[in-house]
Formats: sequence, C-alpha cells, structure tokens
Amino acid sequence: MKNKIFLTVLTILLAENAGYSMPVSANSVIIKFSLAMGGVLLSTLIIYIGLTIYNKIREKYLNELTPEEEVLKTPKTRDEAIKFFIRKNKIQ
Repeated sequence: MKNKIFLTVLTILLAENAGYSMPVSANSVIIKFSLAMGGVLLSTLIIYIGLTIYNKIREKYLNELTPEEEVLKTPKTRDEAIKFFIRKNKIQ
C-alpha cells in the first residue's frame, strides 16, 4: 500500500517533465518539492501574523458587551452592524 502511494506521488511530481526527453533526477524533484513546501509554510506564517494583528486592532474598536446584551441589541447604523458581525465571527 505504501509503495502504491509513493509511486502515485512520484508520478505526479514527474508528470511536469513528461514532455521532455531529458531524464529527471530525484534531486531536482526533491528541490522543487521543498521549494513548494517552503512557499506553503511562508504563506501560512504570513496569514497567521496578519490575522493576529487584525485581532489586536479589532479589539480596540469593540464595545464591552455581554453576549446576552449583544444578541438583543439591534444595530442602528452601518458601523454598528459591522462591529456586531465582527464580534459574532470572532476568531478564537
């Protein structure tokens, strides 16, 4: 089973060079895969840092209401509606 999965992954990685007659070395595939995973890691870190900063900035603008008060309060302006939406969808 493990060999079947390995061969499938290897086939997918090598499919990029299928049209070329030059042989593909395992080192070039490993390097390309490592670069792709590095890009994924970098993107993940950027998104995490961005969301952390967003949460810190957002907290400054929100009022201190209990959840019960918040549910019963109807937003009267657009800004109140946006703040209500942000509070309800808070990322924990």
